[in-house]
Parts: sequence; C-alpha cells; structure tokens
Amino acid sequence: MIRQTGTLLILGLTSLGIAPSLQAQDTGNAINRDSLRLVFEEKFDRPPDYYDPVENPDGRWKTNFAFGVQDPGSSLAWETRTLRPNHELQYYGDPAHDGSSYDWEKGSLTLVAQRNPLPSDTKGGSLPYMSGLITTEKSFAMRYGYFEARIAMPTGKGLWPAFWLLPPFRPGQSVQPQQEIDVVENIGARDEIHATVHTDEGGKKVPNGEKIAVSDVTRPHDYGVMVKPDRITWYIDGKAIRQAPNRDFDQPAYMLLDLAVGGKWPGAPDDKTHFPARMKIEWVRAYAIPGSTVVRPSQ
Repeated sequence: MIRQTGTLLILGLTSLGIAPSLQAQDTGNAINRDSLRLVFEEKFDRPPDYYDPVENPDGRWKTNFAFGVQDPGSSLAWETRTLRPNHELQYYGDPAHDGSSYDWEKGSLTLVAQRNPLPSDTKGGSLPYMSGLITTEKSFAMRYGYFEARIAMPTGKGLWPAFWLLPPFRPGQSVQPQQEIDVVENIGARDEIHATVHTDEGGKKVPNGEKIAVSDVTRPHDYGVMVKPDRITWYIDGKAIRQAPNRDFDQPAYMLLDLAVGGKWPGAPDDKTHFPARMKIEWVRAYAIPGSTVVRPSQ
C-alpha cells in the first residue's frame, strides 16, 4: 500500500475472483486449518487497547506509521499520520484527540473517513480529510503464517481501504521498507479488490498484483493471506484466489488496516463520494504454521 505503481492487473475469472495463476490445481481450494495455531486474535469485544508512547506503551493498536518523527509534540508528527509520497488527502486521527475516526461497538471497530472539521489546523497537516488507521507494529509481528481479517469496505471515488503487512521499520532507515503484502485493497469499486506483493529489486519497489472480482465489498468478507518461504496465497472467505512466488518477504511482518482518502492511485473524491465513509472490521487474526516465528506475542 506504499503503494501501487505499474501493477499488472488481471481481472478475476469468477464471482469469487479466481485468478488465472490458480486455475491449474488451486482454484477455489479451501484454506487448510489443520496445521494452523492461533497466536493473535482481536474480536473487538471490548474497547480497543490503543498504544500511546507515554500513557499506554503496552497497547495493542498503534494509530500512526512507524516511519517519520514519532514524538507527538513535534511539528512534523503529522507526517506519520498520512503517506505524503502517495499524495494522500487524509490525516489518521489519534484516538485520544480525534476519536471520531474510530467508532467502536461490541464486536467491531469502524474506521471513519470524513471531511476535516479543522482543515487549517497544522497539527493535521492542513489535510482536507480525517480517517483511521490501526497497526500491530508495537504488539505483534510474525515471520510466515496466515493473516486474516473480516472487513466490510466503503465504495466511492477516492476511497482506499486496505489490509496489509509490512516488515519492521528500523530506526535510522532513510526509506520505507520495499517489501510489502497487500492482503486486500479497494479503490472505490463495489465488485473488485486488488491483491499484491511488492518486492525489492535493486532498491526499487516492484509490485506484482492482480485485480480480483468479489461479490459486493460493502458486505463483510474474510480476507486472508498465507505467507510461506516459497509462495504467497491470497484467500477470500477461506477460498484461494491467487498465488505468487515469495521472492523476498522473509522478515517478521506486522498488520495494518486503514481507510485512506485520495492519492495517486484512486484520485481525489468527487461530489458523489459519500462521507462519512466507514470501513468496518469485525475481527483480526493471525495463525502460526510450522516454521513460523512470532516475535511479538499476542496480548
């Protein structure tokens, strides 16, 4: 999700989005859970445990990116709450101060994108929209395994909901990690999603993605990805939809879910885009497989 440039896009072949790369033997195969061991689960059955560097350093969910100035008192702290290289238009709110970006009810957390009520506020980078992002950067990461979330996404031009994986961002790095897996992304269409892996080729981030047909993204679906040393397999509602070789995604990965607005890929919202836009997350899970390494245990 940092992000799609020059991606190969192939329309899925069935209503479930069965990609050509799986036709030979894997089309529609169900995920085999026999060897899976649940190591992370968030059911949102109680208020989210938000990370704060001072007030709650053991919190599960961080709400800004790992790269950039992390000190909330810095004049540049807003840069950790958007993706400037993508020209995105949203500021990801801090739940302690911008709680309207996060709507919790028992059994779900909804990320809410809306027009910024204070667009001239430099604390939010003077960006025109506010939205929500959650990551397990401080609480959980895993090398290899199955990552899954149940999500209902909004549609409309300029909306960019996503569930993705990133390797750790080490202090002192001058650039964002080049490796990335987008479990699911949507850029406003009701009946399609994108499933992508990004690899590092000589310091350049190169995407390998497919556009997949899916029945109505505004209804909840289970979106998952199995990461193994030799291959990556994407799933919708427990059925395999595409597969790609794993070339270099071999570090522990943490999970991110966000609702971006605008950017180079989806473009800006238009007068038909409905706000507030809502991305509902019912649960997030991660399962270890033989050979997995959990480096931040589940809370």
